[in-house]
Amino acid sequence: MANFCYFGAARIMRNFHPVINTIIGLIRAAVYANFWVAGAVWALTLVSESVLQYSGPSFAVFNGGLTLIFYGFARFFEGPSDAEEISKITSWRKRMPQTTVLSMIIGAGISTLSLSSIGPHYALVHYLIAGAIAMLYPLPRLFPKFGGGLRSIPGMKLFIIAVTWAYITAGIPAIISGNQFWPIFIERFFWTAALTIPFDIRDARIDSSDLKTLPHVFGPRNAAFFANAFLWISFAFYPMVFGLDSGIMFLTFFFFATVLLLANEKMGDLYFSLLIEGFPYLLLGIVWLLPYL
Repeated sequence: MANFCYFGAARIMRNFHPVINTIIGLIRAAVYANFWVAGAVWALTLVSESVLQYSGPSFAVFNGGLTLIFYGFARFFEGPSDAEEISKITSWRKRMPQTTVLSMIIGAGISTLSLSSIGPHYALVHYLIAGAIAMLYPLPRLFPKFGGGLRSIPGMKLFIIAVTWAYITAGIPAIISGNQFWPIFIERFFWTAALTIPFDIRDARIDSSDLKTLPHVFGPRNAAFFANAFLWISFAFYPMVFGLDSGIMFLTFFFFATVLLLANEKMGDLYFSLLIEGFPYLLLGIVWLLPYL
């Protein structure tokens, strides 16, 4: 009887194995082809519009479409590296280069269609600044001395990413809604910096030491503490500036902080690209549910 149960369970697991692999494969495709990060930008934009009480046409879908375009563009250029080893994400994209092109085409379609609902708006001019930074970020010939584009300038990678995300997902919504620019921009800057540092920890072995990322300068463990410090600075804005419930937001950010503290280079790629990059979805859900809690 025991043998029958054992072999029966093993058979069920074998039957489910292809299904599990298929699901994981679809998840990896969504993550590696930039759809997951595009959704994160969409979610963060909606968080900003919610806390700013903006009731006009949302720019969230437009921002998500632009993310597909510019992240796809960046994938054509490798960052400076000290190692011959490449990440799983880069390896997957090299095997399936057409997915990047496809995601860019989809992003262009989404952005174009969303413009019809947004309509002409002076804030679109502000996207030219962010777009220029996004285009110059990966270009290898821009700063050949450092081995790449803006991202290759020592110590600047984290700052550029945080400023660009903060500007697109928080600064522009503040401009559109007529709210103060700096409070939500600063909050989003520290939030983005907190979520970017774990990726630098993951890639510290591969990235060139000339990049001078926090893990290179202070070590992975100390870099994780920097990420948590930035995260809690971001948290302080929600109850103190935006007036959201401090208890619920504290519990939410405590979960975020725990995940960031556990981040290390041995974690699987989906720990970073799926879980940590998925924080904006949870944050948006909490912000939306707060009036009913």
